[in-house]
Amino acid sequence: MEKRAAIRFLLRAPVIIRWTDASGAKREDIGRTRDISTAGAFLTCNARLPVGTKVSLEIHLPALERNTLQRVQLKAKGKVIRVAVLAREEGFAVRGPFSLHENVLAGFSSQST
Repeated sequence: MEKRAAIRFLLRAPVIIRWTDASGAKREDIGRTRDISTAGAFLTCNARLPVGTKVSLEIHLPALERNTLQRVQLKAKGKVIRVAVLAREEGFAVRGPFSLHENVLAGFSSQST
C-alpha cells in the first residue's frame, strides 16, 4: 500500500548535504537528487547517513533560461527517514519542507559529481 503523502517528481540535480556526525564534527558531502516532492527528497551521495540523522540540504536547480548566471535553490532542514540499497545506487530519503531561494549567482556547477 502506498504511504507517500506527496507526489514525487524525478529530478537529477546537484545537492549539498550538511550534518553533524556522532562525534559532533560538522560534515558535508555533494550528491544528487533522484526524486523530490513537497515533503522531501531521495538523495544519493558517497556518505552513509543513518536513519534519524538531521541534515541541511541545498538543491541547485538548473537555470530557467539559457546563458544566465541566475540560479534557483531549494533549501531544507530535515531528517533521514529511510536508507535504501538499490541495484545501481545507494541512497536515503529525507523528510523536510523546502524553501525557494531565487537570484543565486552561479558558483556551483551542475556538472559536478
